[in-house]
Amino acid sequence: MIKLSVKNTNFTNSGLLTPKNTLNPKIWTDMEIDPEVQSQLKAIAEDILKNIEIEAEIKDIVITGSTASYNWHKFSDIDLHILMDFKEIDKNLELVKRMLDQTRINWNKTHNIFIRGHEVELYFQDINEPHKAVGIWSILKEEWVADPVKLNPELDLRTAEKKAETIVKSIEHAVESFEKGDNIDAYEYATKIKKKIANMRKSGLDKEGIYSPENLAFKMLRNANYLEKLSDIKITSYDRMMSIQEMYIKDYFNSNKDKEHMEFEGKYDLEELLDPDGPAPWGETEDV
Repeated sequence: MIKLSVKNTNFTNSGLLTPKNTLNPKIWTDMEIDPEVQSQLKAIAEDILKNIEIEAEIKDIVITGSTASYNWHKFSDIDLHILMDFKEIDKNLELVKRMLDQTRINWNKTHNIFIRGHEVELYFQDINEPHKAVGIWSILKEEWVADPVKLNPELDLRTAEKKAETIVKSIEHAVESFEKGDNIDAYEYATKIKKKIANMRKSGLDKEGIYSPENLAFKMLRNANYLEKLSDIKITSYDRMMSIQEMYIKDYFNSNKDKEHMEFEGKYDLEELLDPDGPAPWGETEDV
């Protein structure tokens, strides 16, 4: 049985989630971001955007999450959000989300950038989707979009753990389907789970805010890399579904036994099959 818990992550240590009197002094001074931190985060975002070559207006680059609040702690990431109108990229929003999600995963996997002891975590955010936070700082405007608010949360960790564990079991089912090669089932189930997680988190944020059991369950899943695993399954299973494998090409020649079709002899590799100057992949035929 999978057991997902925050008890071993120092998350429940006394004082960890207690609101501080000031913002993180490594990042902020008198409610203003440190100029060096500001400049570096802006450079990181610009470098990412240059490499992905997306033709869409950047609406803003913001810092959000616990680092932009009084509830920061030594384990807080710096959540760097790049805001865009996804519809400007493509009308197929599902395709855009999948592409940007893979970009985000790849960047976070291949980079370990720390600013004054806090890891930078990249996100792409659609301006048409609501985002709730206790503090949001605009890198481009150099001002608070949402002023930080002091919260003294009461945490229902047992409920959060149960919710997270239920979703983990669903993710493991998607993993099993993926490993068996059932890409359609893996993709459809992963898509369903992602929607369930998004709805769960939104419901929690709407009812009780960022320290709701639903949002804490989301953070448990994220910190245990289950969300990353789920995104990987969804993206890779989709790619496999849409790809033409070598076996499919061979099957095309071998499956049709009509006289009008010629049988593939199976002695060619894929490159030879696709080479326009190579010999035909069937036996010799009589001249007509």
